[in-house]
Amino acid sequence: MAGKSGKKSKTKEEKDSCTGCKGDDLSENLAGGQNKDGTPADSDIMELKEQLVRQRAEFENFRKRSMREKEEFRKFALENMMVEMLEVYDNFERALESSKKADDVNSVIEGVEMVFRQFVSILEKEGLKKIDCTGKEFDPHLHEAMMHVQTSEHPDNHVVDVCKPGYELNSKVIRHAMVTIADNPDEN
Repeated sequence: MAGKSGKKSKTKEEKDSCTGCKGDDLSENLAGGQNKDGTPADSDIMELKEQLVRQRAEFENFRKRSMREKEEFRKFALENMMVEMLEVYDNFERALESSKKADDVNSVIEGVEMVFRQFVSILEKEGLKKIDCTGKEFDPHLHEAMMHVQTSEHPDNHVVDVCKPGYELNSKVIRHAMVTIADNPDEN
């Protein structure tokens, strides 16, 4: 029988036998046993089905375990940050109580500034960083333009004022800085 390439195709009997098998039927060796009609034995099919069911169950258990571990890690990380934030909370409570009794306003301001620095330090340790933008060129990945102001004091398309600061958490922008942009008529 000739195929598309012009070569003679092998018959089923020729495909199933090979010289290294010494006349044994190759398909019989691979299947591990067949019924008389050439179909795999029912026990082989059942074994493969059982393996498939076991593998599916193992994968499902792995998926659930991974999700559970991920959630536990998130809770643990949040717990550590909350413990640090409780210190800030306690210090703010003390500052409020002492401000009611204090005669010296400067000492109260100094105390609140110390608590604020503690709060900022915790946030920075967790990876939070304020986006520096005043005087920088407008970048839509970091800034959100709230207004355009015509001015010749600043270069065109540069940040003139920050309406609301933006923040990055571990180099990912979590809040864009809301800014006022210079529109310099001398450069247009």
